[in-house]
Amino acid sequence: MVKIEQATIIDLESLSELFEELIGEKTDFIKMNENFKLMSSDSSYIILVARENDEVLGSVMGIICMDLVKECQPFMVIENVVVKSRFRGKGVGMKLMQHLENLARSRNCYYTMLVSSGNRIDAHKFYEAIGYELGLVQGFKKYL
Repeated sequence: MVKIEQATIIDLESLSELFEELIGEKTDFIKMNENFKLMSSDSSYIILVARENDEVLGSVMGIICMDLVKECQPFMVIENVVVKSRFRGKGVGMKLMQHLENLARSRNCYYTMLVSSGNRIDAHKFYEAIGYELGLVQGFKKYL
């Protein structure tokens, strides 16, 4: 049975492997460890893992952002959505996203948003299937 839980420092090796599958490059494990410790101490960061037995099947991160517009409700930016390729299409990603969205609701977020690389067509189909709408906004990124 798949469980959704907060990621712990023990999960970092598995997360590193997942992210390599996502982007095709290794993550600097020392820097990852440092950042994880900082992020874990900040309640604005939510890092979840999907776990079955002791295996990490997928992960997602949500960042709660405060806002100054309208009712000043916070919103959530979603990043690093990944499920091991052999577990895709089995509901793991949906469970991760539902859990994260429930946490966003409990934190009074007005909306969630994410960007996805243009070539990740299967990911786009997944996002649309779980209610995300393409075309409402245009995403821009600038690497520094």
